[in-house]
Amino acid sequence: MTITDEQATAILKELEMLRKLKMLELLEKGYSQGQLAQVLGVSQPTISRMVPKVTPKKS
Repeated sequence: MTITDEQATAILKELEMLRKLKMLELLEKGYSQGQLAQVLGVSQPTISRMVPKVTPKKS
C-alpha cells in the first residue's frame, strides 16, 4: 500500500497534535521542561520553544 503526499502530511499533522496534547498533559502533572524533553525525545530548547505555543492563554 502506498500513501499519497497529502495523506502523509495529514498523518504528520495528527502526530504533531498528539505530541502537543501529551506535552500539555505532562505540564499539568508538573513535569519540568527537561523531563518533557526526555519523555518526548527532543531537546530542552525545543520544549522551551514549544511550551508558549501549546500553553492555553489565561484570561
